[in-house]
Amino acid sequence: MSRRTSGFLAADQGYALVSMLIVVVILGAIAAIALTSSPGPTTPGTAAAGSPTTTTTPQSIAGVVAPAQLSACEADFTSLETAIGTYRALNGGSPAPGTGWATSTANGGPFVEAWPSGAPNFSITWNGSQLSVLPKKGTASHGSYGSSSPATGCFAA
Repeated sequence: MSRRTSGFLAADQGYALVSMLIVVVILGAIAAIALTSSPGPTTPGTAAAGSPTTTTTPQSIAGVVAPAQLSACEADFTSLETAIGTYRALNGGSPAPGTGWATSTANGGPFVEAWPSGAPNFSITWNGSQLSVLPKKGTASHGSYGSSSPATGCFAA
């Protein structure tokens, strides 16, 4: 009786192994078909044959400021606010209007490595008493980096 039982176990194991091999072959065939029928990767500005492509500018989409631009504007404003606060703490008063005080080695500086410039949609100015964000389009904000409603400063860029 024990011989007969072990014979059935060996047959069952062989059947399981053959079933598993069949499943692996079927999955391999499906994967091969899927890989050969895909159009392949496309690069920005191109598409698979017959597909139209559209390009959106990263600056703004449908009048909404791109998140990276907004973050950069807020970070620039905050670093300049910190620089002004440090200047006041060291010198007992506000820095002169303009940008020269921030990068100068005089009066405890430089307070920033470089004044933020070259941003595509905004500039930040210091008039001697107030830091302002001037967007290329929209409403400026004075004393803050702006607000989302109504869109001012960084949010209006």
